[in-house]
Amino acid sequence: MKIFIRFTFLVVLFSCQKEISISPKTNYQEELYLEGMLYPGKPPRIYLSRALPFFESEVTPQDVFARGATVVISNQGIQYTLSPDSVFDSFRCRWTPFYGGSNPVQYGETYDLFVTYNGKTVVASTTIDQPKVEIASLEYTAEFFDVYGGHDGVIVSLQDVPGSANYYRFQMNRMIDNTRNHAHILDVVFSDCTNGNLFHVVDLGRTIFNDKNIDGQLLTMPVEVSFEYLEGDTAYVFMQSLDQRSALFYESVDRQLESIFNPFVEPVFLNSQLDGAIGVFGSAVLSDSVLFIYPQDFP
Repeated sequence: MKIFIRFTFLVVLFSCQKEISISPKTNYQEELYLEGMLYPGKPPRIYLSRALPFFESEVTPQDVFARGATVVISNQGIQYTLSPDSVFDSFRCRWTPFYGGSNPVQYGETYDLFVTYNGKTVVASTTIDQPKVEIASLEYTAEFFDVYGGHDGVIVSLQDVPGSANYYRFQMNRMIDNTRNHAHILDVVFSDCTNGNLFHVVDLGRTIFNDKNIDGQLLTMPVEVSFEYLEGDTAYVFMQSLDQRSALFYESVDRQLESIFNPFVEPVFLNSQLDGAIGVFGSAVLSDSVLFIYPQDFP
């Protein structure tokens, strides 16, 4: 009887349809979106864009880029003005603009960010002092489950650094060609500008792992990768150690994505770590890379 009632409820729930009309707001006040992660040994990149209404037709990175902003990074009293630059996204065949510098940031230093755009000012700071961890083991898994369902992926193990709150994010660097689709959007996006040539992609894990209640222990983390693969494909895997504010922001991004795809997950708002903008300015320290070779074809 319980099974029958639940089945009847689901049939009624998913068979009801209603067409509604939505009138987009015309008085939307433009917001700033800022994403800047500093990595020791690499020059800074600050992605700064305009957060627009949901039904806005301008959607590409070039369309929403906050042109004409003044972006300054300060360290030990020395200021560096970042310049507009861009990198070509070979998978989506488009340019992604950002504000970049030429001086690599250093571990153990504190960096202050100052952004002015259309009369708005954003100020933020980060100290790069997260511990660098070592990957203890790396293996392929044919199936694991999370709120998105079942996946194959990679299981990463590392020894947590005791005595502090630590936050970790997966990173995989690899070369692919246009036969490797994105695992989440599959055939929706196809790289039609690379002509079969290999190009570099950086796959950042959406899940943020932490050592709450398991401080100093061996952490085992299953991760779904973003791009399809073939047997024998090679990649290099890192684990990032994030500062707390960055971890909180990216964790809220993942939780919001869950609520979009799963109607039974409570909706959440992005946990912005900035005053005057949506986003985060933080830092991450990478582990040494570990070579990974896929043992079997994509299922």
